[in-house]
Amino acid sequence: MYRLIATDIDDTILSPDGTLPETNRQALERLHSRGIAVVLSSGRATVSMQTVAAGILPPADDEYLISFNGARVSTLLSGHILFEKVLSPATVKAVMEYARAEGLLVQGYPREDGFITERRDRKSDIYTRETGMPYKVVPDLPEALPEGSPKLLIIDDPERLPTHQKRLRELAEGTFDVLSSKRHYLEIVPAGVSKGDALIRLAEHLEIPIEETIAVGDSLNDVEMLRAAGLGVAVANARSELKTVADVVLERTAADGAIAEVEERFWGA
Repeated sequence: MYRLIATDIDDTILSPDGTLPETNRQALERLHSRGIAVVLSSGRATVSMQTVAAGILPPADDEYLISFNGARVSTLLSGHILFEKVLSPATVKAVMEYARAEGLLVQGYPREDGFITERRDRKSDIYTRETGMPYKVVPDLPEALPEGSPKLLIIDDPERLPTHQKRLRELAEGTFDVLSSKRHYLEIVPAGVSKGDALIRLAEHLEIPIEETIAVGDSLNDVEMLRAAGLGVAVANARSELKTVADVVLERTAADGAIAEVEERFWGA
């Protein structure tokens, strides 16, 4: 019997237009009422995830968030941080030096709510509308993040990002990794950080064997999570690369109620 479900948010629980299908909400609510640990796992910042989670279940501390692509694991109600790893100030500075030379938009995440960037840009305005997170422009992003950041987010044209991903990985020399989430996002996270590693650590904390977990996702930053879980599930609208590593590919998309299909197939709803 599976005792934990870890699921991505965007294009997995939420439809492409950002709305929450009622079938997905009800499925997660039923699973939670049956004692299944519900874990939302996303590249999003914690505060952005809290807003989504509150629309699914009444916030409680037996619900968990894996945020920043696995750099932070916290409880939903109190926001108590169980595990966290951040990019060092030196890494933030190195990434920003590269980004400035290439004209890339970079967002950083201080401890307070919201995000920061070095210039006002339409791409950040869209990100704000999609996530509900405010932002402010700072003259020097590394100086504004003296304690580092759980991640850095680069937003650019999808055709340009694979080249930047390759170059940044060469620059990293093992100190950080560069993940693709949405096609126009690159996520810079500390080395060793992934949704999969976070799921393993959380399952151990909850004393749930990893074999009794299900992970559901749609994009490349979900690969490690699907591989780590007892059962890795890709929604029908998932990227083809994720489908190749999944144990199961669903018939339904996020908009069609993919999570309800997971409930029906693996919990006998």
